[in-house]
Amino acid sequence: MRGPCAVWLIVAFCLLAAKSVLAGASTHQVSGLEVHGARRTDLEWLRNYIGIEFPAVLPDSDLARIRRKLMTADIFVDVKVHFDDKSANLVIELDEKWTTIPVIRGAYGGGTPLLVLGAYDTHAFGRLVTVGAETKKYGDSQPGYTLWAKLPRAGRGKSSAGVEIWKDTRRRDYYDSHGKKTGSLEFDSRYIRLYHLVPLLPDDDPLDPRIFQAGVEALFRQDRKPSVDTGSEEASTQRVLGSLVFDNMGVEDQLLQGQRILFKTGYSRSSGVEDAGLFRYSEVEFFSFHRPFDSWNLAIHGYAQNAGSAVVANVFHLGGFDSVRGFPDGIRNGTFAAYGNFELRQEALATRWMKIAGVVFSDAGIAGSDFDDARQDLFRSTMRGAGQTRFPHPGYPLA
Repeated sequence: MRGPCAVWLIVAFCLLAAKSVLAGASTHQVSGLEVHGARRTDLEWLRNYIGIEFPAVLPDSDLARIRRKLMTADIFVDVKVHFDDKSANLVIELDEKWTTIPVIRGAYGGGTPLLVLGAYDTHAFGRLVTVGAETKKYGDSQPGYTLWAKLPRAGRGKSSAGVEIWKDTRRRDYYDSHGKKTGSLEFDSRYIRLYHLVPLLPDDDPLDPRIFQAGVEALFRQDRKPSVDTGSEEASTQRVLGSLVFDNMGVEDQLLQGQRILFKTGYSRSSGVEDAGLFRYSEVEFFSFHRPFDSWNLAIHGYAQNAGSAVVANVFHLGGFDSVRGFPDGIRNGTFAAYGNFELRQEALATRWMKIAGVVFSDAGIAGSDFDDARQDLFRSTMRGAGQTRFPHPGYPLA
């Protein structure tokens, strides 16, 4: 009897295990969507963004996937999702963020003071539209401005588009190979940038966090800088680039997690200057965020560009307020540039309206006329402090 008993025990165990698995993978017949807490959020946008057509049959696992997608929009403090068996509805409870942000910012990037005043909204019209305006003043230069409107996650969240209008007036210092200042130039730049990215693969699963995009970017720019011979030098630049994007970035408990890779390549055409003509232009940018512990975030960022012409629009200036922080703005410049940033952040205090974090970061970068020229000088900086420094995120598309 010992043999048959053992067989029956094994069979019973397998049946119980199968029942447990099937219960964990149960599905629900859902007739519609019920939303609570949408004071600003447009319900039509919300339904379209989730991308599920009702009535639908949804597994339990879709609850976590729907919450992840809504939290990744970065416009909600919290989202709760559950099935209501009585009404046969999918129920979403939203806790909305305050997304209209005034900007009053001062910085001192490697010797150049910067003052920024403005405002932006990442959820304008309740439809995840980002609009904003800022005025910027670098040192004793005349103030400039930036205006932008963006759709960071258009449609079902798999497309993006935007337009930016800039006017920059700033003085840049130039340095020799020993870091000694050799002179300054005042620049007056105006430009408009437009981009549009669409899904590269069929949208079979709107809840899939992976995004593959392809699109185009166009830049129209006018620059003026002083010249010893003519009094001023006018440069007109047009740039058209093809773009490829991979993005699986997500937001968990207000912390970013995932990767985003953006690659652009195309041509830049310049006129009105000595180095005029049609030139190849390429750049690549990489973001990676990890969450090793609950209140910790590890951020890695890398950027590289290679441009054929040394007109103002194509020259990258290392240092200042971004790239390698702690060095004078423009400590090195050139048509080839590469830099990387590493940040370890620990969230010390998080409330509904405020977040304070300790940050340790390390930056390194090179710039020059080409790689061989750029690699002669590697600039590195390391610092720690308090605050919340965030690289661009899905609310601020990197295209």
